[in-house]
Amino acid sequence: VALLTAAVLSWLWVPAEAQTLGQVFKRVSASVVVVRTREKEVGARGQGQTVNISGVGSGVLISADGKVMTAAHLVHTADEISAEFLDGEIVGARVIASEPEADVSLLQLERMPPRAVVAKLGDSDKVDVGDQVFIVGAPYGIGHTLSVGHISARHKPNTVYSGFSLAEFLQTGAAINQGNSGGPMFSMAGEVIGIVSHIISK
Repeated sequence: VALLTAAVLSWLWVPAEAQTLGQVFKRVSASVVVVRTREKEVGARGQGQTVNISGVGSGVLISADGKVMTAAHLVHTADEISAEFLDGEIVGARVIASEPEADVSLLQLERMPPRAVVAKLGDSDKVDVGDQVFIVGAPYGIGHTLSVGHISARHKPNTVYSGFSLAEFLQTGAAINQGNSGGPMFSMAGEVIGIVSHIISK
């Protein structure tokens, strides 16, 4: 009877802080931004002729003074950068730090939107294969899209892409498409544990 009682009590007990995936997504979604870039490239025909190349990706707000983490390959050659928040507010940004060999850049917003939410950074060293994770980003420019998966593998630097000698990769089965680059991978606790870099099949 004592064992049965303990089992029933453990089944009934639910931590007060436990949240569903939907609740965690709503809590962190406002920290995710759509990153839009514009780059001027000299055209092949005629000297001085330039072509504007637009790009779209994702990023995550990580500090109260307006710092956004994103993928280096998305922004490090851009001439113009903007961050669009969940409520549609668009803020200009500039690169203040970049490490292409780790595919990570840090942006500084021109101003901090009043309703912006700062994401909490987690410890990626504690992430194990099999852990459930979710990604929030802008696949094909469609902002604040959720995809869910698990950690499939961990890859040490220089074992997946030779050009990223400083990057340790977390492989996931969560759906990732063009536009997710630079977006955050969250733990189920709503902490940022990675930044989307590449689609391995490409």
